[in-house]
Amino acid sequence: MMDYKIRIATKGDVKNLAVLKQRVWSETYRGIYSNDLIDKFDYKKAEENFLNIINNDNISLYIVEGNKELVGYMDVGVPSREFDNYEQEIGLLYLRKDFQRKGIGRELFNLGYNEIKNKNYNRFFISCNKYNTNARIFYEKMGGRLIAEDEDNDNKRIVQVKYHYDIK
Repeated sequence: MMDYKIRIATKGDVKNLAVLKQRVWSETYRGIYSNDLIDKFDYKKAEENFLNIINNDNISLYIVEGNKELVGYMDVGVPSREFDNYEQEIGLLYLRKDFQRKGIGRELFNLGYNEIKNKNYNRFFISCNKYNTNARIFYEKMGGRLIAEDEDNDNKRIVQVKYHYDIK
C-alpha cells in the first residue's frame, strides 16, 4: 500500500508544481512534444500558470503528496478553454509514472467527478493529448465517451481529444 495524501494546492506549492510538471512532461510526452520544449521547460511560466489556477475561485487545484514530495495534481472546475457549452471540466490530471496504476488517478478522477456533481452539474469533459495512449485508455476506463478529435498536426502538442462524462 502506497502512502500518499491529496489536498488543495497553496501558493507555496507553485515551485514544486512546476518541477513536477516538467518531470511528468519528460516521462509522458518525450517523443510527442519536441525535446526542445521539454528540455527548455519554462519553470517561471509554469509557476505563473499554477498561481493563476490557485487564485481562480472557479477552479480547485488538488495535489498528491507521496514520500514527502509532490507526485501528481488535478484541477477541476470552469474550463480553461471554452468547449461546446460545457460548464465544467477535469483538467491537468497528471501523475508521475512511478505513482501510476495504484488507484491514485481513479481517486483524483472521482474527487473531481464528485465536486462537479456537488455543484449540481450533470456533465463535464476532459481533454487530453491525442497521442497520450495511456491517458486515453484511463479516461475511457473511467467511462468517458470520445466526442471530439483534432486533426493530426506536425505540432503534436496541440492535437487534443475530448471525452464526455455524464453525472449520474
